[in-house]
Amino acid sequence: MTPSPQRPLAARSAAALCATLAAAAGAALAQDERSAWNASPEPDALYGHCQAASSMGSKLDTLPYVGEGIADVLAIKVLRCAPFTFGSGFAKVGCPAGSVYAYCLRAPNDGRGNDVTLGVLKAGARTLADAPYDGCPAGSPVQSKLVLLRQAGRDPRTVDAIEALSCAAATLPDPAPAAPVDCPPHGPFTYCVGTPNDGLGNAVVLGVVRTNSTGDPAGLYGECDQQIRPGFASKASVLALVGRSAADVARIEMLSCAVPWGYGPGFPAELHAGACVGNPWVGQVQAPRFDYCVWGTDARNAGIVMGVNGR
Repeated sequence: MTPSPQRPLAARSAAALCATLAAAAGAALAQDERSAWNASPEPDALYGHCQAASSMGSKLDTLPYVGEGIADVLAIKVLRCAPFTFGSGFAKVGCPAGSVYAYCLRAPNDGRGNDVTLGVLKAGARTLADAPYDGCPAGSPVQSKLVLLRQAGRDPRTVDAIEALSCAAATLPDPAPAAPVDCPPHGPFTYCVGTPNDGLGNAVVLGVVRTNSTGDPAGLYGECDQQIRPGFASKASVLALVGRSAADVARIEMLSCAVPWGYGPGFPAELHAGACVGNPWVGQVQAPRFDYCVWGTDARNAGIVMGVNGR
């Protein structure tokens, strides 16, 4: 009888090893994917799959259950994600001590098999990225939070919000440029920067919420040409200047930012809002993507064109 052909033992062992490693890599990738979703403070990111037999849902969709809307929400952090327990429905609960959340909510069973607790950060005076940091010793001079952000090598255009987490008397005698530092646990911040001496006698730590995408309405724009006055503003803040509400806006894409005369004759010296299709200042390849556009010259002499989409 002719024996059945077999691969050499070394080849079979190598194939088995590759299959084992591939399976392990696949399992690790799946676990990383679950962790990445739940670790993201992005409001539009999903949460869940806290156990094998549970699914995922929208963080934003949970807010109406506790009487809250989605306006001004900057970040939603998953504070706890575990297998469901008894009970159901979302309710407001206490937030971690010392945290910066506007409120927190929990469902012992969210209807998807998860026991989840969420922390919600909302826009306010303390989150304005271009405002001075606060909470410093009485009489201490302060400066814009963006000064420290730039010292740490970060671009303001990638930022939604910055909040001062601490400001006390300097802990070093000489000024030191800001640099990345550890963030407090359970916070909604993408990263933190700090300095033991800001040059004004303060030791400062700032928490930063990074933009979720290029279309993030809370993202900043500015300083897009050397001939434009310095400073930054949120894209959403422009809508009020043209009589539009930012409450139900999902995306604002900055389509162009330049010196006004760079657009050619006739570019308006004031801001306008209206249709994108057929607009001479809007690239017509992209125009159909947007519900409306904003164009014109802002207070810092920047010629801007933006495309806006509602929810």
